[in-house]
Amino acid sequence: MERFDSHLKKNLLHIHKNVYLSKSDEQYHEKILRYHDASSPEAHYLLGQKMEQKGLLVKAYKHYQAASGVYSPYYFKAKQACRLLEDQMSGDMGQVQKPEKAVLPFYVKVILCMLVFINVCLLILLFLFPSLSSTISSSLKVWSTGTNVVYETEEFPYVMYFPTDTPKDEIEQTLHDESIRLGKDVKNKTILIYGVTTTDPKLSLTVLPLKSESVRESSFVKAEYNSTLNEPVKIRFFDQSKAASAIDPYPLQLIGANLVRTALQSYMEDKGSPPESLDQLVSDYPDNYLSFIPNEFMTGSNVISNRFSGEGGWVYNQEAETLADMFYPNITDPSPIPFSPVKVDINKRTFSLVVKVPPYVVSSYSIGIGKHDSTPTGHFPIRNRVLKPSGEHPGMFGSAALGMGDIAIHGTLDETSIGNSLSHGCIRLVNPDMEGIFDFVPKGTVVTIDNKAQAGDLKPMTNSLDPLYPVERPENKQSTTTIFDWAG
Repeated sequence: MERFDSHLKKNLLHIHKNVYLSKSDEQYHEKILRYHDASSPEAHYLLGQKMEQKGLLVKAYKHYQAASGVYSPYYFKAKQACRLLEDQMSGDMGQVQKPEKAVLPFYVKVILCMLVFINVCLLILLFLFPSLSSTISSSLKVWSTGTNVVYETEEFPYVMYFPTDTPKDEIEQTLHDESIRLGKDVKNKTILIYGVTTTDPKLSLTVLPLKSESVRESSFVKAEYNSTLNEPVKIRFFDQSKAASAIDPYPLQLIGANLVRTALQSYMEDKGSPPESLDQLVSDYPDNYLSFIPNEFMTGSNVISNRFSGEGGWVYNQEAETLADMFYPNITDPSPIPFSPVKVDINKRTFSLVVKVPPYVVSSYSIGIGKHDSTPTGHFPIRNRVLKPSGEHPGMFGSAALGMGDIAIHGTLDETSIGNSLSHGCIRLVNPDMEGIFDFVPKGTVVTIDNKAQAGDLKPMTNSLDPLYPVERPENKQSTTTIFDWAG
C-alpha cells in the first residue's frame, strides 16, 4: 500500500477492477461468495454460524459442508459443526409445534353433523342391501383429477459405479437394496443414487457421496427413495446417448493425459530416463512430481496397463519414443491426444495467474506480486511442490507453495495483498485458490512472468475438473520440515 492510504481503502476488499466490498457490510460474507470466491471456507464457515444462530439448520449445515474441504483451515471446526447439527436435526425431526385449536362457526358444525349422519345412513344401507352396494359402485364416476401433496425434504445424492456389462435386472436390484440400506437410518430425507459405468474393478459397485455435477450429468440411471413417504424405490434409466453427450470429454482427456506427460518429461530431465512405474511420479517430497494419477474421464479409472487393450484407464509404455505414445487413454477412441505441456502464465500488469494446457485454460485467479517491481520476469520451472511449507515465520507461505528458486507461488491469509504489489517478490494467492491450482501444476511446469496480455485464442474450461480426481488418493507425503527462504 501507499504510505498515506485512506481509511476506506484499508477497510475495503478489492473484488474486481473498480469494484470494492466493505468489510462492515452486514452481508459481507454472502457477497464474498457471490462476487469474489464461491468456495471461500472462511465465508462458508461464518455464514454457517450465522444461519445456525437464526435457527436455519439446513442452510447452516450446507455452509459447514462447503467449509470442510481437505485443505480448508476450517476443516476440523466445520466437520465438528456438521456432526453437531446432524445430531440436533435428527433429534428435532418431527417435533413441529402444534397450531392453536381453531373454533368452528355454528353453521359449519351443523353441516358437519349432517354429513356424518348421511354417511352413517349410507353405510347401513350398503351393508343391509348388497345389491344396492353393487349398483352404487357401478354408477360412481372416477375423477381424472386429484390432489398432490408435496413435502419439502433434504436430498442426499450419491454415485454408484457399475461394470459396463452389468445386466439391467441386476442394476435394478442393486440400486433397490442400496437405497433401502442408505434410507434406513434417516427420516424425511430423500436418497438419490446416480449410476455410472466404470471398467475399474476397484470401483465396481462402490457407493460414494456425489460431489460433481458432471458425474450426475453422465449417469445412465437414477434411484430415488424416501422411507418417510412409505413409497417404493423409484428407478429411472436415462437415454445413455444423451447422458454421454452432456459433457465434452476431449478437454478433460487432454488435461488428464498432459498432466501426467508434463510430469514424465520433468522426471526424465531430472533422472535421465523414464520411470519403471508411474507410482514414482507420486512419491514423497521432493519427488512428488504429481499429487495423483488422474482418472481417464470416459471410464472413471486411473488403472495403468503396459499395453493397449481398450479396457479403460491409461496405457504407459516407457519404451516409446514420444510422450504422446508413452502415455495415452486405454479406450477404443480414435481421437489422438497431442502432447501439450501444462504451463502457468503470470501477468504482473493485470495481477492475474492462468494455468493452461493449450488450447484450454484450466483455471485463472487474481494474485499479489512484489513491491518495487521485485517480482522478476522470465521463464521459471517449478522445482518444489509443498503442502504446508515452513518459513521463517509460521504460516508465512500459506497452505501450499510452488517453489521456483528464489521466489515461489504460495498461499496467503492476507486478502488485501491480492491485486496489489506488497510482497518481497513472491506471487501470492489466497489459500483456497492456491489449493485449487496445486494438484494441476506438476513439478517441472514452466512459469512465464511478464507484463503482456494473455493470448486470446485459448478456450475456457466449461466442465468441472472433479472427474479427474481419483477415488483413492495416493499416500505420498507432500510436506517437509525444510525451512524455505523464498522472498515472501
